[in-house]
Amino acid sequence: MHACGHDGHTAYMMVLAKNLYQMKNKLHGKIRIIHQPAEEITPGGAKSMIKDGVLDGIDEVVGAHVMTSMPTGSIGYHWGETQTGRADFSIKFIGKGGHASMPHLSKDAIVAGSYFVTVLQTVVSRNIDPFDTASVTIGSFDGVGSNNAIKASVELKGDVRIMKESTRSTIHQRIETIAKSVAEMFDMKIEIDYNDNYPVLVNDEELTKQVVSSIKDTEIPEVKQVFDCGPQDPSEDFAYFAQERPSCFFYVGCDPNDGMNHPHHSPEFLMDENCLLVAAKGMGSVILNLLNS
Repeated sequence: MHACGHDGHTAYMMVLAKNLYQMKNKLHGKIRIIHQPAEEITPGGAKSMIKDGVLDGIDEVVGAHVMTSMPTGSIGYHWGETQTGRADFSIKFIGKGGHASMPHLSKDAIVAGSYFVTVLQTVVSRNIDPFDTASVTIGSFDGVGSNNAIKASVELKGDVRIMKESTRSTIHQRIETIAKSVAEMFDMKIEIDYNDNYPVLVNDEELTKQVVSSIKDTEIPEVKQVFDCGPQDPSEDFAYFAQERPSCFFYVGCDPNDGMNHPHHSPEFLMDENCLLVAAKGMGSVILNLLNS
C-alpha cells in the first residue's frame, strides 16, 4: 500500500485520455499524457523519462496531485517556488565493540551516533536564515544489539528538505562536517553517502495564471473553490519537468470529510474518490484552453 493517491492519478488520467482521444480531430495541437513511475524512489521516474525523450516536441507540462489536506471540490495552486527540494543521506559510525562491563576497551558507536543526532539539530536552527524553509530529519537509527554489549557500528539515515536551492549546499556541508567531527572526537571511522536529488519545484508564473483562469472560466460544477494554497512541504520529481519546460503542478482536494485526519503515507490514508472527476474536468479545461490559445 503506497497510500498517496497515485492510483487516483492513473484513474483520472485514463478517463481524461479516453475523452480527449474522442475529440482529437477538434484539437489545435498535440497532447502527451505522461504516466510517471517511481515518484518517490531516487532518482525518480521523471529524470529517466526526460533522458528517454518524453519531452521531445513538448512546449509546456501540467501536472496534478490529490491532497487530503484540502477539501474535496477545491483546487489549489501556487507559482514560483512551490514544493521543496530534497536530499537523503546515510552515515555509518564504525567504532569497536566490546563488553558492557568494560567500556574503556571499546569505542561506543551508539554514543557517537547519539551525539551526532543532537548536534544535527543546529543545522537548521543556527545555519539557515529563519525566513528560509528547511528541515533535517533522522528517520532511522540502526543500533539494535544486546543489553550487555557495546555496538561496534551504527547506521543512521536522514532526509533533507529545502525551499531554496541556495540552501542545499549549506546543509550538505554542515551535515558532513558535523559527522566527521563527531567521528574524530570519538576516534572512529565514518562512511557517508549523501545524495542530493529532487530540485525545488518551481511553477512558471504565466502558465500557472493560465491554468487558474482556465479552471475558473470553465465554471466546473464540481469545483467549489480555486485558491492559492501557498508552498507545499513535500518534494516531487515533477520538478525535473519544470526545469526543462514551463510547467504548472496544481493540487486537487480529496479530504473524505469523515472528521478524521488521513495524511498521505499514513496506513489510514483515504481519499474521497469524487476528486477524480474534479481532477479530470479541471485538467481537461486547462488542456483545451492552452491548445485553443
